[in-house]
Amino acid sequence: MIDCKQIQKMIVPFAKGELTLKSEEMFVKHLMNCHDCREEFEIYYIVEYGLNEREIKGLPGKYKRFIKDYDFSGLVEEKLKDSEIKTANIRRAEHFMRMCLLFVNICMVLTFLVLMIILYF
Repeated sequence: MIDCKQIQKMIVPFAKGELTLKSEEMFVKHLMNCHDCREEFEIYYIVEYGLNEREIKGLPGKYKRFIKDYDFSGLVEEKLKDSEIKTANIRRAEHFMRMCLLFVNICMVLTFLVLMIILYF
């Protein structure tokens, strides 16, 4: 199990979108259950965006309203919810691709078997 110190080291990479899918899932899951780490994450956004208005320009519009209202807990909630949706969508896409690959492999094997039957029987 990952501890809070490791999660808190992941705050900046998460905010910059630099975590792997597995790390991001672990990070979000931990923050959903750990009040202390969630508070640290909120503090990061307060420092990053509450004190530095230049950084706001690079954010999507739906996040800007939270910052303008100084609702950093709402911002954290929205970011975590968006991350959950993103990782779930990526997992579904990966599963779909694996199923497509399996289907193609089965088709290739069946084609090979039919070819062998035609050639040798």
